[in-house]
Amino acid sequence: MPQIISAVPVPFTRDGSVDVAEYEAALRSLSDHADGVLIAGTTGEFPALDDSERLDVFRRAAALLGPERVIAHVGHASSRQVLRLADATAAEGISRFALLSPYYLPSDADGVVGFFRALTEAHPEAAVYAYVFPERTGMEVPPVLLREVMRLPGMAGVKLSGGAAARLPEYAAALGDGQELFSGDDGRLPWVVDQGGTGVVSGVSSAFPQTFAALARALAEGDTGRARAVQEDVARLVELTGPSVSRLKAALAARTGGEWACRMPLPSVADDLRAEIAGAVAQFR
Repeated sequence: MPQIISAVPVPFTRDGSVDVAEYEAALRSLSDHADGVLIAGTTGEFPALDDSERLDVFRRAAALLGPERVIAHVGHASSRQVLRLADATAAEGISRFALLSPYYLPSDADGVVGFFRALTEAHPEAAVYAYVFPERTGMEVPPVLLREVMRLPGMAGVKLSGGAAARLPEYAAALGDGQELFSGDDGRLPWVVDQGGTGVVSGVSSAFPQTFAALARALAEGDTGRARAVQEDVARLVELTGPSVSRLKAALAARTGGEWACRMPLPSVADDLRAEIAGAVAQFR
């Protein structure tokens, strides 16, 4: 069955504090619908979280959903920081890590491979997912380089976002047997499956978990008519709420009644668009 991994936003109050009650309620709402969760990724505004906050949201997700369903993003600018966070995360019983490729300062092939090797060697028991997002990191990880990364012991799969997701068939050829391929383009699950992908890592599924679960189920059952109809709904929801974290949080606020503020300086959501998002939430609950 195609997998839905929800990329869960971190809810903040307007004073910037983590809203623990809202976060835990969001996790509970995913329990029956998502195969797993990606915590503190791009959708989780990870650059705005300190390590103690990241560890806390990891811990809470593992407590509510089980550590086997949690993929903890331990990405940082240096291997020293990555390993410090990974050590603390592993101590909580979490053994699935996502790691964003090096960012901000440019690197080369040896630097990229060495960055992932540092984590896999320090935590040989972990399942590590490469996280490739060229628009956010400022550098490409071409398929030929990803192939080298995926040969490292402990590499379990890859998550492709942005321009890399559009090149999914090229990247698929870089994976070995048993390695998983996830797309961050959550509006294209049928295409991802057709190309041999495992599923999507979806921020939008955090606000509309039942709809995404229904699509995965229809695809698994070979119900093409049902899958086509639900895919139309998913495409609409992704277009409406997927382009920004602030839109997604507007959907979650409409769903739960919480503030779901952003800590990073993200674009505001106009009142008319917020009303349209609230209407979609009311329709797809």
